[in-house]
Amino acid sequence: MPYTKEKRCFERIHVPNICGMIELKNVKKEVSIINACSGGVCVAGVEMDLGDIVRLFIDHPETVGTISLYCKVVWVESSTDESGLSGLALLNTNRILFEQELESFGRLIASAAVNS
Repeated sequence: MPYTKEKRCFERIHVPNICGMIELKNVKKEVSIINACSGGVCVAGVEMDLGDIVRLFIDHPETVGTISLYCKVVWVESSTDESGLSGLALLNTNRILFEQELESFGRLIASAAVNS
């Protein structure tokens, strides 16, 4: 198997039993969140194209309200039943405008890391 350099800057945390919604082209569809890190998430359940800009909504008991994050699809693993995996990079990089969302997302990841 050829060597491929790891491109991730942050450790991936397995986040079991967390679902969310993806808004893509004004249509919302449910997704399962497979793993997450400070820079993005891996989701399953919706087929997306490389480069798509989506909005990810996450409801979780550890957070206050819904976490809403803008993301870019940076990799896809296609499947015949539309349940392929997709890697989403967070675009909410402005820590002033998206402070609450990023803090809630960070608490979600920290909670998953402790419980795994």
